[in-house]
Amino acid sequence: MDRKSTDSPSGVGVPHLKRSGSITSATSHPHKGLVRTDSSPKLFKDKFKHNEESSEKEEKGRGQELDPKILQSLKFDSEKEKERALLWAFLASYLPEDKSTLQREFVRHCEYTLAQTKSEATDFSAFQALSSCTRDRLIERWKDTKLFFKQKNVKQVNYMSLEFLLGRSLQNSLSALGLVGKYADALMDLGFKLEDLYDEERDAGLGNGGLGRLAACFMDSLATCNYPGYGYGLRYKFGMFYQTIVDGEQIELPDYWLNYGSPWEIERLDVSYPINFYGKVVEVEENGKKKMKWEQGEQMLAVAYDYPIPGFKTYNTVAIRLWSSKPSDEFNLESFNKGDYLGAIEDKEKSENITNVLYPNDNTMQGKELRLKQQYLFVSATIQDIISQFKETGKPFKEFSNFHAIQLNDTHPTLGIPELMRILIDEEDLSWDEAWDITQKTFSYTNHTVLPEALEKWSVSMVEHLLPRHIQIIYEINERFLKLVDQKWPGDVEKRRTLSIIDESHGKNIKMASLAIVGSHTINGVAYLHSELVKHDVFPLFYEMWPKKFQNKTNGVTPRRWIQQANPDLSELITRSLNSDRWLVNLDIIKELRHLADNSSFQKEWMEIKRMNKIRLAEYIERVCETKVNVDVLFDVHVKRFHEYKRQLLNILGCINRYLDIKEGKKVAPRVVIFGGKAAPGYYMAKLFIKLINSVASVVNNDPKVGDLLKIVFIPNYCVSNAEIIIPASDISQHISTAGTEASGTSNMKFSMNGGLIIGTLDGANIEIRDAIGHENMYIFGARSEEVNGIKKKIHDGKFTPDPRWERVLLAIKEDMFGPHQQFQDIINSVSAGNDHYIVSYDFASYLDIQNSIDADYKDKAKWAKKSIMASVGCGTFSSDRTIREYAENIWNIEEWKRPGPVNVSHEEAKTLRVPPVGSPNDVNSISMERLSPLTFVKQTSSSPLTVVNQNNDKSNVTKPKQTTKGFNVTGNPTN
Repeated sequence: MDRKSTDSPSGVGVPHLKRSGSITSATSHPHKGLVRTDSSPKLFKDKFKHNEESSEKEEKGRGQELDPKILQSLKFDSEKEKERALLWAFLASYLPEDKSTLQREFVRHCEYTLAQTKSEATDFSAFQALSSCTRDRLIERWKDTKLFFKQKNVKQVNYMSLEFLLGRSLQNSLSALGLVGKYADALMDLGFKLEDLYDEERDAGLGNGGLGRLAACFMDSLATCNYPGYGYGLRYKFGMFYQTIVDGEQIELPDYWLNYGSPWEIERLDVSYPINFYGKVVEVEENGKKKMKWEQGEQMLAVAYDYPIPGFKTYNTVAIRLWSSKPSDEFNLESFNKGDYLGAIEDKEKSENITNVLYPNDNTMQGKELRLKQQYLFVSATIQDIISQFKETGKPFKEFSNFHAIQLNDTHPTLGIPELMRILIDEEDLSWDEAWDITQKTFSYTNHTVLPEALEKWSVSMVEHLLPRHIQIIYEINERFLKLVDQKWPGDVEKRRTLSIIDESHGKNIKMASLAIVGSHTINGVAYLHSELVKHDVFPLFYEMWPKKFQNKTNGVTPRRWIQQANPDLSELITRSLNSDRWLVNLDIIKELRHLADNSSFQKEWMEIKRMNKIRLAEYIERVCETKVNVDVLFDVHVKRFHEYKRQLLNILGCINRYLDIKEGKKVAPRVVIFGGKAAPGYYMAKLFIKLINSVASVVNNDPKVGDLLKIVFIPNYCVSNAEIIIPASDISQHISTAGTEASGTSNMKFSMNGGLIIGTLDGANIEIRDAIGHENMYIFGARSEEVNGIKKKIHDGKFTPDPRWERVLLAIKEDMFGPHQQFQDIINSVSAGNDHYIVSYDFASYLDIQNSIDADYKDKAKWAKKSIMASVGCGTFSSDRTIREYAENIWNIEEWKRPGPVNVSHEEAKTLRVPPVGSPNDVNSISMERLSPLTFVKQTSSSPLTVVNQNNDKSNVTKPKQTTKGFNVTGNPTN
């Protein structure tokens, strides 16, 4: 079929649907900068003004009416084409939200998606059906958001993270869509309780700790703040692991979170990219020009799965694109026919292993290689996808950074820098200087650690074996960078050695953080203290060389999940007290509640909510841990990833001291101490801490002399969904890392927002939280960061004498009070005889003293209630919305672009356009304006079912995919 000319209302070309799964901009005018403009299309006239405070926003957001005269003036190839285009737009009109439609859609998915009748439907199948209904509504918003961004030629951020700790999605999505109350009512008539269906969902196994949860909060804020963006990650089949406790020890089980599929992901078999490994690099000559060619030795595919993320009180919806590894050849028939049945599927098994598990154990060489493969597949597919999207604009590559920003969330995606260079130089024929200029203007890097041992390194030999072209590029980057070092510090060999991307002190290793710094235009820390340490302690020479590159962006968390969803009663109290729910998108206004902190009736209601949350947690503990706890005593919570620097050891040693006080008859305030968190499978010491905690708990909880004076519980498999139960119930939460070791922390923000007071060191974001909520509302102890090195030396030299209570606690362990001491000897050795890297012994005395202050304050209920209120209402600045706006303005240079949403067309108006009434039974069709301004439609052609008609009939402008994929068999040869 020949391509025909198609006129759009603005006289510009029709968008193209490409292999990236996106649609090109239909505007052909030159890019005019990044100034935000009115995003409202001119095909409708306002009927209602958007009301941010209204909880009925979804109803009013659709209150716009179409101007039929404008529609009638649109130009088409023919009247028949116009009728088809309009019919399609009406058939794709937004799903109505009336009760009967909600029920009809729910039953339809039960009957036709799940093939279940009313008598067969369970709570789980009801969850699946409701999730499918919700996904339908997310998809209609997401696809129009993508089209809206393309039509506006906007710049987008591409957020690259190996983790996205999303938790459950159903409740969050319904809340964002404004459908919680409507679905609760609609499902009640069908015999289902919405709250019961929430509990049927399993947490997505896409992350582990704070890094992944931060990324999830950022995606929520990107959508809510109406920024163009995409998240990129990996689709792990088994997550990290499911933690269970057997005989007090952590046991790792596969996390079968995808056993029943995920109702949220959209499998994109049309979006896949080749990923190459091994092979060799040869020099070839093309068009009289010498260039390097990577002849790969192994190839597989990265296939996309999209996960829509809705914005709150906005029609904008973004997505996370997750890559799954697949073989380029699904099945080796030749091997099968020879009788080698296992060999026939060997490639399939080997390739799919890459995205099976988050952070494969890298204690072996095979594990290290698997992890490197995982990182490269992630970055290669992502960079190819971003380039594919950029090519659809038709712009020259020198404008690449005007359309795309790439954020590296820690060093895991750093290979994206040499990968972009490889594609630009080897495949797009750009010069080194041109490619490097584009790369540096595109990438920015977030550092998440100050621990030297946590800064990622890869051996040169492994990278050279696995990625031979990339090692060449990395060496070239380093050589050119060291020339700049020589210019600044001529003849300074030590600075040259320190700054080199290649560390040759113990073999040859690539310092990924150094590569990220050299290849990025901006580097940021995630809390004020952390950013200062990054500049002056971790990378001082880089900071001296490029001081303007370094910034601080203090982390934040989304209040939609961590207050509204996790603590609905507190959310309702805040909304009622402010007479507005605007705080959910502008958290800073909760500071207006400070005047109520001394109000006795407000304090009473506040603490009643806290007690109800404690009852909920106590019921969970009894069900999961088989331990009963008293809800009228102080709940002391310490939940986070297990690591020596996070000092769970300090907490459990403090518990032993409290237990010994009780045994000696001393009067102590009753308390429940709650632990939770996972240790990495290969982290021996962290797993030993878990064993010690459970051994102490077993003794304490079964000692009749103790009773309710002290209970210790370890909640297994800490994750987002049980964090939503734990965090609102805390009276005190512990954030007690050695000063100068925690980058930021975000759980401290979540606890404080929910009225849980913090006991902590002056580390990470604790410092800024204390300044925001008032010093009197946080319990600070321990050494300051500037004192730590001196204290370590004092301990090492034997010049420090520990508190007598410290010696008493260690003696209790040595005397087998909590089981044979030999099993805990390595813990004792780590804090004795001049050891104690994290100064647990030094901070122990001040830790116990501040705990005594907490006991005393908790007895004064009015004083405690005021502290709890002030801790919450002072946390407005720690919303991830604030953080994302700072990234957008100061690093990514992107603008807010808010979709106006669909417009309403009545059946009568539809008839005047010769469109039959196909939409809502309520005489209204909600039509996506993005489909009509300019009109977007797809025609089949002889070359591809996904080729889109171009107005100017210029085939040279159509970007061709590099391969055609059928199933997972690759055919065709690269053309670019």
